[in-house]
Amino acid sequence: RGQGDILTEDVTRFWEAFDALAGAKDHTDSVSIIRERYLEAGSEGLQRFRKVRDLDPERYVEAIAAAPAFWRSVRANTLNAGAHAEAIRHVLDRYEEQVPGFKRPKVCFAIGRLSTGGTVSRGWILIGAEIVCADSTTDVHELNAWLRSVLRPTSQELAFVAHEAVHTRQRKGPRLVWGYLTHRLLLMSHLEGTADLVAREVAGITINEAVHAYGRAHEAELWAEFREQMHGNDISGWLYQGPRSTDRPADLGYFMGERIAARYYASEPDKRRALRVLLRGGAARKVLRKGGYAGP
Repeated sequence: RGQGDILTEDVTRFWEAFDALAGAKDHTDSVSIIRERYLEAGSEGLQRFRKVRDLDPERYVEAIAAAPAFWRSVRANTLNAGAHAEAIRHVLDRYEEQVPGFKRPKVCFAIGRLSTGGTVSRGWILIGAEIVCADSTTDVHELNAWLRSVLRPTSQELAFVAHEAVHTRQRKGPRLVWGYLTHRLLLMSHLEGTADLVAREVAGITINEAVHAYGRAHEAELWAEFREQMHGNDISGWLYQGPRSTDRPADLGYFMGERIAARYYASEPDKRRALRVLLRGGAARKVLRKGGYAGP
């Protein structure tokens, strides 16, 4: 099943493989079913997803066995992902109108292994439907605390597409490589925070409501901590921690990057020019300096 620029056929293919697991002879056979009937049979979008997120069939079988109630309860929502196609196209229309140099990506909804809601690969937005399509009807009692915090009472298809669409436009180049090697925390927070900012400004939605709510309540202390660390390369306390963050929400680097980007965006009268600067992957230091962010 698919609609040209928005593909959902891999979701259907996953559930066909899932049903075939009932007849598997053993664990090895289950792994083969996922690999052959889902992963290797998948669309171009799923093949890209496999490469950037290491979608190993063994891990699928483990994830399915660990949370049977979750998978049963999320199934219908994932199979309905295509119902949001027109709303997704409307979001991408707005990006084409308002974001300089934006090239319309393809969108692929597939089933991941509960490890990512979305990512990008060379003009593709790749969405993990088992995460973004979950809602208040989904049984989450088998999942860890981080996953329970990520899943929302309403599905997040539009918000994830809006966030990842920004990543398809962010410019790569030597300055980005230099930033990755010399001030990785500031750079990566800039990339993620800018994606949050543009999604909010252009599409009016965000994937990080809970992170931003916590961030606003603790902004002064977070900035004091971030300021001391941002010119280093250790991102472990701020980004992509998942369940490893136990004393506060994971991914607060998204919040700090968004606050820095938002101060710069507000300070620039020419908003299209501001967006061009923000979308340069290597512009993190310039955005901080010119915007003047120094905490709340």
